[in-house]
Amino acid sequence: MSELIIRRSHTKKYMFTILNQVSGNTFKVSGDEFILDGAIANGVNFPYGCQNGFCGQCKATLIDGEVDYTEDGIPPGITPEEVDDNMVLLCRCKAKSDVSIVVSELDDSANIEVKTMPCKVQKIERLSHDVAKVLLKIPGDESLQYLPGQYIDVIHPDFEPRAFSIANSPANSSLIEIHVRLINDGKFTNFVFNELQENSLLKIEGPKGDFYLRENSDDPIIMVAGGTGFGPVKAMVEHAIDIGITRQIHIYWGARNEDDLYSDLGYKWDKEHDNVNFVPVLSQEDGDSWQGRKGYVHESVLEDFDNLTEYEVYACGPPDMVKAVADTFASKGMFKDSFFADSFEFSSQ
Repeated sequence: MSELIIRRSHTKKYMFTILNQVSGNTFKVSGDEFILDGAIANGVNFPYGCQNGFCGQCKATLIDGEVDYTEDGIPPGITPEEVDDNMVLLCRCKAKSDVSIVVSELDDSANIEVKTMPCKVQKIERLSHDVAKVLLKIPGDESLQYLPGQYIDVIHPDFEPRAFSIANSPANSSLIEIHVRLINDGKFTNFVFNELQENSLLKIEGPKGDFYLRENSDDPIIMVAGGTGFGPVKAMVEHAIDIGITRQIHIYWGARNEDDLYSDLGYKWDKEHDNVNFVPVLSQEDGDSWQGRKGYVHESVLEDFDNLTEYEVYACGPPDMVKAVADTFASKGMFKDSFFADSFEFSSQ
């Protein structure tokens, strides 16, 4: 075993291999990026909290190799005694050689801490006549660790907490994207569309839910989204692309009419990635201008696949759609353990 060295000098741009001896997972990092950032970019779920060197949640034991802290020296989230015991803080250290560490990875949502924290409305953007994208910035030294597909509760003192799926990948966990559909008698959604201002302060609680991308499987994926159920699908597909997943991903997005397809990302993914196939399906489009699929979105999937025994299926959207997927896909061989769903209940509160 080579000598363990912790350096504080300038880091050059080399590529090094990081090995977690607990899981056997390896990934590459450059000499100028923090090890935790490299883990996130490669889909390795090391635990973390603030990502700024304060909370200490991303500590690991250095078994072999050399690391380097920034010019600011050892961060406050780790003590000099822990450094002497070969502990490292992954969010603030950079590799100076190939590195072996010991750290327990998060393998499911139960291992991720649910937090309540303030956030600022950074941007509100209308995506369609009844869907808005809201970007929430977690201020200061905080961030939210989550799995792609999970949701948060948005808290405002004048309303009951409202659940919204996170619509961006965990690559930047201090910025949370949600897609909000306007409900005619929905008090909170009307507030978002008509009163909520950028730079306003809210609170969020999360992450929550067992609907998230299973990264350790090799099975091809079918994703069925209805309406704003496209939000968590977006987070999962972005994450899959970010970490280089090559499994086949078939995305079916159901909407009422063409105006309700509020994002063109599906077409972009389909064009740029050989393993991604995108099929929009409209249930109420009667005009001749639409040349794509018509009808119920789950029926389009059944038209394309005779046997679903080898597929993972992710369904998110209105309860009736999710139930239809569960009931009909089982008749085509979908296994219960390979079906993951999130049903959107809309509230007038």
